[in-house]
Amino acid sequence: MKRIALLLIGLFILTLSGCFTKVNSNDENAPINPKPVVQDVSKEISLYFLNDKMNGLILEKRLIPKEADVLKQVVTEMIKGPIDEYARPVFPNGTKLLSIELQEGTAFVNLSKEFLQDSEDEEIDKLRVAALINALTDIPGVDSVQILVEGNKIDAVGKYKIGLDPLKRMILIGDVYNNPDRIKKLQERADLGKETWRFDPIQLLRKEGGIIGIGSEDDLTLKSEDNGVAYVEAVHDNKMYSITLVQPLGKGSNYIWVIDNVKAKFTQIPEANPFKGESFIYGIVKAIDYQNRIITIEREYQDSQDVRNQVGPDIKVLPDAIIHFQAKVGYDSQGGFKYAEKDINFAEIKVGDELGIILNKDKEARAIIVSDRSNISYEPNIKVISPVRNNVVTSPFKVIGKARVFEGNVNIRLVDSYGNVLNETFVQARNAAPSWGDFEAIISYKPLKEPQNGILQVFSLSPKDGSVQNLVSIPLKLK
Repeated sequence: MKRIALLLIGLFILTLSGCFTKVNSNDENAPINPKPVVQDVSKEISLYFLNDKMNGLILEKRLIPKEADVLKQVVTEMIKGPIDEYARPVFPNGTKLLSIELQEGTAFVNLSKEFLQDSEDEEIDKLRVAALINALTDIPGVDSVQILVEGNKIDAVGKYKIGLDPLKRMILIGDVYNNPDRIKKLQERADLGKETWRFDPIQLLRKEGGIIGIGSEDDLTLKSEDNGVAYVEAVHDNKMYSITLVQPLGKGSNYIWVIDNVKAKFTQIPEANPFKGESFIYGIVKAIDYQNRIITIEREYQDSQDVRNQVGPDIKVLPDAIIHFQAKVGYDSQGGFKYAEKDINFAEIKVGDELGIILNKDKEARAIIVSDRSNISYEPNIKVISPVRNNVVTSPFKVIGKARVFEGNVNIRLVDSYGNVLNETFVQARNAAPSWGDFEAIISYKPLKEPQNGILQVFSLSPKDGSVQNLVSIPLKLK
């Protein structure tokens, strides 16, 4: 009996051994993923609610099913209300989502009539709109939001006028209130290893910037950080903002940051109104009388309106004229310039500057936009160190590089000379933008019948619409 039992145990072990051998006997040239694959059954969304003083917004992260309609789920979750004890609802009681759909980048949100309940406070109504707009424009592919009530456009939410056109993401200017008790709890969470991004001012803005309207694709530059105060320059929709962050509980790398204040670095310029006799011209500055605020220009006829406008060369600049400098702040994903406007003084205009000028009916300048004519060096956000162009590679080979991209997400694809994808994978750099982070991955491909040309593509994906950005293409010889 004992001998039969031992024989059965032996057969069982041999069977298990065969199973394990089969599991591990993968094709030696199968793609190698640098990270273990985890089947996510949920995804995270960002929701915004009123803070407990009703004078600002609070971020609340929430998990939804991976297959859920994100547009619908964001609004539905916001209607349910906040979980955070320090947050207050943004939707009036009884509000229902009647429908929501995305058309060419605009989310059409159709709500029930309860949404129009008046809060009797224009600022609260504005925050309600901002919470909805900013939550939806956090979703990739959503650029603007058209609010409908019972299927009809509305021009106001409570006392806050919104007009009839789709609304873009809203930047909220001014001081940001942070509840002291909530700050202590956030510090405790960070100390336990949760939301450690709160220890870095830039990463905090990337994650929580929606409470003031800053988006994941906005350019952020840390201008200074000292003694528990950080100043960040943000570029949103070609406009510059100055954001102050503070460490309320202590100074140093072990204390969290919070947003304290947002200031616009520009004054809005009303468009030229031809019905009031206003017009727009272009010109190059040839001389300046700073004392009498007169500029002498050489006209640049760039459109038909400019050609018909009889003015100059000497132009009086009004004392209260708004003057913007349109600075080059970097390159976009297609290699074109990215611009941002900021206020400057009349004394900062120089001979040789290229100007766009809005003239009033008396041919005096009420607004001037100075173009940045300087050259700025182009530095790609992804650098591949190995392999280099025209290297001969065999499977598998290692890809090594540095990246300065959103959340450190780097995509790698290998295609053959016919455009067929031989392998593609994803790797996370050690640091996320604006810092540089090292990355490396192993790329393999099935045996080739004969050597051929290939292209290694390394790139990031836009968190807004999933489009390819920062593409680096490296031709290789595949063996």
